[in-house]
Amino acid sequence: MADAQRSLRDCLDGRVREGRSRGLGRRPPLFDAAGEGPIVHMGGRAFLNFTSNDGLGLASSPAWRAEVAACFAAFPPSASASRLAGGRSRITEEAESATAAYFGFDECLFLPSGYQGNLACVATLTQAGQAVFVDRRVHASIARALPAGKADVRAYAHADYGRLERRLTSAAPAAIQPLVITESLFSMDGTVLDVARMAELRRKHGFFLMVDEAHAVGALGPGGRGLCADVPGTADAALGTFGKSLGLFGSFLLLPKGFSAFFEYLSSPIMHSTAMPPAHAAAVLKLLERLPGLEGRRARLRDNAAFFRARLAERGIPTRGTAHIVAVPVGGEARTACLGERLCERGVLALAARYPTVPHGDGLLRFGLTALHTRPQLLRAVDALAEAWACPA
Repeated sequence: MADAQRSLRDCLDGRVREGRSRGLGRRPPLFDAAGEGPIVHMGGRAFLNFTSNDGLGLASSPAWRAEVAACFAAFPPSASASRLAGGRSRITEEAESATAAYFGFDECLFLPSGYQGNLACVATLTQAGQAVFVDRRVHASIARALPAGKADVRAYAHADYGRLERRLTSAAPAAIQPLVITESLFSMDGTVLDVARMAELRRKHGFFLMVDEAHAVGALGPGGRGLCADVPGTADAALGTFGKSLGLFGSFLLLPKGFSAFFEYLSSPIMHSTAMPPAHAAAVLKLLERLPGLEGRRARLRDNAAFFRARLAERGIPTRGTAHIVAVPVGGEARTACLGERLCERGVLALAARYPTVPHGDGLLRFGLTALHTRPQLLRAVDALAEAWACPA
């Protein structure tokens, strides 16, 4: 007699239970209110929050929220159609052109999320048989999309430019221009791209460079233009997001001249998604007016990151990276989860990142710093982590 058929619910439940048994359980926090800044509330209790990507504190700014609200009162909140079917509007075209100009590119396309933006890049830029070199720790939106294509994907060790060059040098003569995909500020471990080194490799080997700047734009680089702006012309294409340090929502692709048409013709994430709303475009135009004047917030963010790392080092706690994503390497999934829970018990929220967000056995605590965190708050987090550090493996 054939075995009884398992229901889909049973299959899914089994996968979740198996993950929990290995310390991979997930319990997302539920805040009483959104956009509260460094102090958030759950169940009426206050917590010091390091899970946010609101680096400049715009999302919790009453003045900025009022500007965004005015844009949504004045313009439609939905484009009501895909970009190709009638979702384009003059104000969206104006905002995309202004965004491209501000960030030093020829063209720009708005999308609903950074994940969708990276899907669009992989779908459009990768070709059958093309050599594609990718950092092993790129965001899941890139890593999950690459196998769907027919490119010859060659991963290189995280931030190992020597390894990348050896792979480029040993590759057979290419019929199609090679593509390199990386991030400027890696989302989990906070590694910062060596832009000058990557620019040198690009000049030497002639590849097309796509850089995910999601966590850098707004917070880093001249005028918040991202890390690649430190060496103009380094990236051929870049992804930015409005939903992190820029205090809005959605994402934007920065492209060379003529590439928008390629994406509109070849990219399913653009062809088959409702376009971004005119109200969003109006808010982007207001945002671009604000960005040059936020240098004080960017300076506070840099100072907070340096201060926090220095205080952790004094307590013997290791960190990775140099920017406002402060990663504390832990190791095993169980210990990482334990430390996250111990911090929560002490009123501090940080992401206990485990597989599949990071590789197996390389769990870490991720602290997302903002310009609004105060020195006493940072010291409180250091003390809480030092106390929790004794958590058994």
